[in-house]
Amino acid sequence: MDRPADRGDGHHVRRPAHHRTGGHPVRTGESALSPWPWDQAAYPVLADGGHDRVTALLPDGTTWELDADEFAEVVAADLTRHPLPERAPIVLAVPSAGDRYLDLPRKLAERTGRTVWVHTGLAQRNPDPAATSTIGVLHRDGLPDGTWLPVRPGLAPDPDDDAPAWHREVLTQPIVSSHTGEQIGRSFHHPAELVGPRETYGDLDRMSFYVHWDAATNAYSGKLPMRDPGPADKAYRLAGHGLPGGLSLPLADGSDRAVDKHEAAGWLRRRKSLSSLPKDHWVDLVICHSGAPAQGAAQDVAQLSGPLPVPFTADPLGDDALSLGQHLANQLRRTTRLSYSSQGVNRFGDGPMRVLATDAQGRPWWWETSHPEPDDAELDRLAAQVEPGVTPSPRTRAEVLRAVRALKAVMGPDVVLDAAFPDLVAGAVAVAGMWAADPDLGRTGPLWPQSLSQVVAAHPLAHGATDPAVTRQVLAEAARAWRDSGNTLPVSGFVALPGLRTAADWLSDPAAVDGAAVQALGLTDPADAPAHRTRMFWARVRAEETLLGPAADALTVRALRLDPDTAPDDAGRAAA
Repeated sequence: MDRPADRGDGHHVRRPAHHRTGGHPVRTGESALSPWPWDQAAYPVLADGGHDRVTALLPDGTTWELDADEFAEVVAADLTRHPLPERAPIVLAVPSAGDRYLDLPRKLAERTGRTVWVHTGLAQRNPDPAATSTIGVLHRDGLPDGTWLPVRPGLAPDPDDDAPAWHREVLTQPIVSSHTGEQIGRSFHHPAELVGPRETYGDLDRMSFYVHWDAATNAYSGKLPMRDPGPADKAYRLAGHGLPGGLSLPLADGSDRAVDKHEAAGWLRRRKSLSSLPKDHWVDLVICHSGAPAQGAAQDVAQLSGPLPVPFTADPLGDDALSLGQHLANQLRRTTRLSYSSQGVNRFGDGPMRVLATDAQGRPWWWETSHPEPDDAELDRLAAQVEPGVTPSPRTRAEVLRAVRALKAVMGPDVVLDAAFPDLVAGAVAVAGMWAADPDLGRTGPLWPQSLSQVVAAHPLAHGATDPAVTRQVLAEAARAWRDSGNTLPVSGFVALPGLRTAADWLSDPAAVDGAAVQALGLTDPADAPAHRTRMFWARVRAEETLLGPAADALTVRALRLDPDTAPDDAGRAAA
């Protein structure tokens, strides 16, 4: 490690690009202006090393390996002996010092109180002997070139952090805006993956459009506006590979570690670039399947609310059904943007854009927003509003949380921001209570999204159609009726639901229901079938509604594989 005795005259340092060929750097680019301020002489440090160490060259020609803490102390001591103006930055030309968690520059910035400029690629002393006062940035075939970024005090890792050992092995990189030059997020990729379309990660803060991509035809849609859940300059971009309910993290040994949503949250909570941001900043998950529940992304007919399939679990309102994006929103207490399917970035004629894959049939998926769900204290306050004087308990919290999730499924994720949200929760809790109190429907299982939508649609205020205004009115009526009854009114005393009775009667034969579950869901262990009875009930309801609808005969012909010109009779409809 060394620093020039002449620290410069306050002007910028030039940094020509070089290409490493056959082990020898060859100049390939023109000099570029340095990004750090020119009004103060910088303190340059040029040394060999890596993301967590510096190799110091001693006067006798030997070397000394310094870890990040030792290195910070050496530089701080030198600055004490040779003071510089307070605003003078440190320029760290150590290969890969800007990689991983930025331990070197962050500890150095914290120890010295100065901004440290560091490069995420291979920046080192200019290999050209004729070049003086310059730093060379080396290009390596098949690897990203990287960029400079400033690291300021306040982001040093906690000294008592008890993170699992594997956290240190994750290959992760800061995302630096090509517009502002500041860190705007973090990626996790094997280095070679960052060459190509992912080089546009630096433009994520300016991507205001996206396209749908059909993998079957390799065709792209026209560009569509990207609607952010918050200001673009308050987004933290997290980019990498995802799995339904988790992440796939690349490790230093070349392998990948699949982590569930709990491990993912523990890893992300420790990222100072995120935890240091104000609470009004949100997280943009540039991660495939970040909206899919951990149990898979197959189609569940009972949960279809339109022509597109959505991921399913045995209980859509249970904790196991939470997507990675919702779990991160809960744990980080920040809004997240996520996708059910695959997503990415790519370059197009008019600039880089986000890409969202369609399903296997070419139908477009959508972006989703997840806001933090109420924490325990908020759930207790909501429970007290629903039933004044209630003693908070795990049971009351679970009931209110289930009502919250049902509301979100029916009214959309932004319902939690509604000024009338507590009143809406009270109505949903009332519907859940009525449902449980009903002698027939109570045995169909706990509150589901369909429970709310069926009750709203059946109420006289709905007139056969539902919209947000009607839903609010019906839920207000439900809360009032439940309260006036002393919390005893069955749902059949609030609205008439004759269409559900046949499906409810079907549950009286558990063997038949379980057999249908094994067959329909492809369960390998029949012992798992009872957990799916509520799901099968709602699937039966949906099937019966369809068979009573205007397209019933056409569906019967398709289901029984009859000739298209066949007119089904009652026996055929029953078989379907």
